[in-house]
Amino acid sequence: MACSVKERISLGHYNILYISEVPTLIKDELINKLPDGFKLNFYSDYDETQKIDVLKDSHFILGFPRDFTVENLKQCRNLKMVQLLSAGYDYFNVEAAAKIGVSVANNGGANSVAVAEHTVMMILPLYKKLEEYQQALRKGIWHREKEHPLDLYELKGKQIGIIGFGNIGKNLAKCLKGFQVQVKYYDAIRYNEAEKELDVEFLELEELLKTSDIISIHVPLLKSTEKMIGANELDVMKTSAILINTARGGIVDEKALHKALTKGKIAGAGLDVFENEHEIQIGNYDGPLFKLKNTVVTPHYAGHTYDTWHRRIKNGYQNIVNYTKGKPQWIVNQHLLNLEND
Repeated sequence: MACSVKERISLGHYNILYISEVPTLIKDELINKLPDGFKLNFYSDYDETQKIDVLKDSHFILGFPRDFTVENLKQCRNLKMVQLLSAGYDYFNVEAAAKIGVSVANNGGANSVAVAEHTVMMILPLYKKLEEYQQALRKGIWHREKEHPLDLYELKGKQIGIIGFGNIGKNLAKCLKGFQVQVKYYDAIRYNEAEKELDVEFLELEELLKTSDIISIHVPLLKSTEKMIGANELDVMKTSAILINTARGGIVDEKALHKALTKGKIAGAGLDVFENEHEIQIGNYDGPLFKLKNTVVTPHYAGHTYDTWHRRIKNGYQNIVNYTKGKPQWIVNQHLLNLEND
């Protein structure tokens, strides 16, 4: 006879609730890699009446709980920590979690290699005008003879400006080493050891924007970074510069970016993230940026590789274990928890 919800939950000392859709192959790995002393439940396995009980008895939430509401949080009377499997956390209400004493952790750079590689991938098609030349050739137009390619560039010798020098920014610097570029960065924090190790230089934001051939954004979406790159910032960039955003759409003012691209204020943009992603997903958004020849666009999938999943699971489980030992990492609402505890 099948166990009731409460019977199944009580089998482990600590109960982890996985929230969000998960491929079967990854679901099997989540089960197989489960640490000793823990019970794993999948939220999607329960009907609506059972979900109330499973929330009440969960000590940890794991996954991408994008539709997790404040009411859901209030039902989690035993919840200790929400362990996200993403680097970004703007989709989760970290303030509401802090109010009930719940820590929220991101995933410690599990996707940093994937996003860094994706950034490089977006730079090269823009520099080589891959889409334009490929489409012309598919139509039988030998573009090389039609127009002399004076607007094609080499990456070697260019200055790459990285905004945000966390896990992804550092991995991008490593990826770019073989291209013989100059790497500069801006961040709210100085990374003196990384500057020496990776041979990078810190610049203030305005100077970085003015002098870089390529700007790549790798900061979280916060109140302080919302529309961080707007008309003023785009105006000071080189007309030959390109902008890459694999962080969050809200960091860039898309209307200002569209104007800059159409007026020739900057040369191009590679975008994996957008301000209105939900509208794009449901087919209700006709993005003007998608129609430009000098953009490369992808559907917010820079960090979604098979390899990344293994690191997400390893990091997520390890940090949950760390929490039970009083040593959690990557807590993104620590400052709010401290305020609540004062």
